[in-house]
Amino acid sequence: MATNWIADKSDLLLITGANGYVGSKVVEILLGYGFTRLRCLVRSGRNLVKLQKIIDSSNAQVDILHGNLLSRDICCRAAEGVSVVYHLAAGVEKSFPGCFLNSVVATRNLLDAVVKEQSLKRFVNISSIAVYSNEKIPRGGLLDESCEVDTKFVERCEPYTYGKAKQDEIVIDYGLKHNLPYVIVR
Repeated sequence: MATNWIADKSDLLLITGANGYVGSKVVEILLGYGFTRLRCLVRSGRNLVKLQKIIDSSNAQVDILHGNLLSRDICCRAAEGVSVVYHLAAGVEKSFPGCFLNSVVATRNLLDAVVKEQSLKRFVNISSIAVYSNEKIPRGGLLDESCEVDTKFVERCEPYTYGKAKQDEIVIDYGLKHNLPYVIVR
């Protein structure tokens, strides 16, 4: 049975937030599927030992790039020649400005870099199920992708989900304005 892949196994893939819990699993799975060229963007040294173990267990060419997506230069370096971006980096601060800055502004910088690069086959934005509203769901009802996106993050004091919802909006906007192929995973 033939498998249709978005990217060839030798294409360069970028994983932002690669040393996070989900990011390191994405790296591990991509390597398990046989992808041979990964660029892992990490902001801090947290969990680097775990990520390095995953990388060392493969024969793939994996580069670790240290930097912050608030830097346009880092975004340009990260996006250079990539075919697919798995964007897992997010603002986890406890304030609205912090989450906006590190989710929305950082994502905009990355999107600007990949649009300029013109090699992108897919932008995979990792969002959160927390952006869905449960306001119209009856008690015991199902919260899934058919639910509306919440609009009351400020009233509920939810800076993280506010940042993620605004991040999703900017990805959708770039998709429309720049014909950027994207998917949002919640």
